[in-house]
Amino acid sequence: KGFDNEIARLSLSDKKAGLKTLFKPERDVFVGDVDLHFHGDKMLFSMLDAKNNWQLWEVGVDGSGLSQVTPADEVNYDNFDGCYLPDGRIVLGSTRMFHGVPCVTGSAEVANLFLLDRENNKVRQLCYDQDQNWMPTVINNGRVMFTRWEYSDTPHYFSRIVMTMNPDGTDQKAYYGSNSYWPNSIFFARPIPNHPSQFIG
Repeated sequence: KGFDNEIARLSLSDKKAGLKTLFKPERDVFVGDVDLHFHGDKMLFSMLDAKNNWQLWEVGVDGSGLSQVTPADEVNYDNFDGCYLPDGRIVLGSTRMFHGVPCVTGSAEVANLFLLDRENNKVRQLCYDQDQNWMPTVINNGRVMFTRWEYSDTPHYFSRIVMTMNPDGTDQKAYYGSNSYWPNSIFFARPIPNHPSQFIG
């Protein structure tokens, strides 16, 4: 809380137009993790709900049609950082498995990746790690790239390993940074569709 932020659009062709607000929350909560749909007509983002749990939301690029995407549930856990799959399903991070980081006696919650089928509102777990998986994004070969924080059984706890998997969670494998000391933290932005340089930063 305490944020004065919004999702806005900036025109690169009309530099005098300035920022156009697409969505501004009524409360002072953070909005972020924006993922544009492949058709370019809507986007996902993360925001707190009325119970102060993170949820995935969707809004049109014109600012219309705001709706909560993740299913409403009586249990308190967080859903965030979603990305669209080409078939309409969504990969997202969720703390619904109630894991915690072992070295701090489980007091720091972590997320694993889940698959949301919007047609039947079913959620299925894709990753089953003790530590955290997050920042999913679809790359040009159709696989999902994500970051795995995997410091258990490694010589240092800064490891952020870039992984890939099939959209159904199968064939998970290291993409970059496995067994490497340096760089000791890897994060990446959403890829630009069909752009070869893309993501690692």
